[in-house]
Amino acid sequence: MADAVTLPDTGYGLAEAAILSQPGLSTATLPDVLARPAVVTEAAGPPAPTLRKVLIRKRGPEVSVEIQASAPMPRPLLKGVEGVVDLLSLPAGWNSYSAKPIQPQNAIRAIRLLAEFLGSETPSPAAVPTVRGGIQLEWHTKGVNLEIYIHSPENVSFFADRVGSDEACEEPLAGHEQELRSWLERISGK
Repeated sequence: MADAVTLPDTGYGLAEAAILSQPGLSTATLPDVLARPAVVTEAAGPPAPTLRKVLIRKRGPEVSVEIQASAPMPRPLLKGVEGVVDLLSLPAGWNSYSAKPIQPQNAIRAIRLLAEFLGSETPSPAAVPTVRGGIQLEWHTKGVNLEIYIHSPENVSFFADRVGSDEACEEPLAGHEQELRSWLERISGK
């Protein structure tokens, strides 16, 4: 049986950083970022988690996230989720112009997408805000550029190319899931 680790109340973001800095740790429920103490259990190993519940609450500038998964979440997934959650604190006009805040439904879609497609060996993506309230997930590694665009929960697409070659694709995610998996396997070293 896995030992529980209790993290002290250290402020927003620090508890999550502590979770991610410890190898082999994952959680069946990512702790609410406003609730402390957080309880994390050691990962027993794969299977990939299926997300049962993703809930985001925004109360002014405060954001809380609750995730319930069927299995422990691997470290790359936790780190990717943290990047997405960090974007939710951006206010309207975050780019000094008229950028919209990140829409919670886009963050939920990004988190679900990461859980579906990231393996334990897949590097965590950079989560980048878009000016229309969407999210872009990016990897630029191992000679591959891969970007997933979440414009809305129903409008997700991706672009991928291999540096120094003519190999590239730009597709909607729907109907091209296996192609995205293939590109993710390349950056996972498979």
